[in-house]
Amino acid sequence: LTPNYVYSEGLVLHSSGTSGKKKVVPYSMRHLIVGACCVIQSWNLHPNQVNMNMTRGWGSAICIRHSWASVLSCISTTLSSGLVPNAWWTLTTQLGATWYYAAPTMHHAILASKPAEIDPSTQLQIRMICNAAGGLLPSLANELRATFNCTVLPSYGMTECMPIASPLITYQLERPGCSGIPCGPHLSVRDQLDITKELERGKTGAV
Repeated sequence: LTPNYVYSEGLVLHSSGTSGKKKVVPYSMRHLIVGACCVIQSWNLHPNQVNMNMTRGWGSAICIRHSWASVLSCISTTLSSGLVPNAWWTLTTQLGATWYYAAPTMHHAILASKPAEIDPSTQLQIRMICNAAGGLLPSLANELRATFNCTVLPSYGMTECMPIASPLITYQLERPGCSGIPCGPHLSVRDQLDITKELERGKTGAV
């Protein structure tokens, strides 16, 4: 199977290999739906919201947090082939986007391209910014919050399990570097030679 190949039961991805060798990660339809429902509940998504999606690709985060969570919570979402910072500001203003989800490099690009005549805290309706695909530095989180005057949520997930953790939507950046509380499906640590065997607390194995 090739990376990002969609099949009838769900989705097949390749992990990034940051914690070891790259692995094939199959997602059943149940995995996708459960993960999306966890996102909806932890981020309190509802039909009155509008999602600005300019994130390219089909990783587990994009698929579950952006696409499936938007569909299952019945919110409006804007889809794009990739980030165009200047267009982001125009579309966010015109469409009344209330939240977006992006990687740190994208947050930087959005902030750097802010038109001088726009005051995001009063002229935009962004109420929540969520982070993905890399740690959110406290300095960047504070800059986003100061610029948009909104909730900023670092989060944690893996190709193998999405989502894992997210702060509550009342989070005020009072714990720098925190990824929040568990919000995803059950995790277990397994014997690397026998994945059917769940290990006791304190043992080293594979997620």
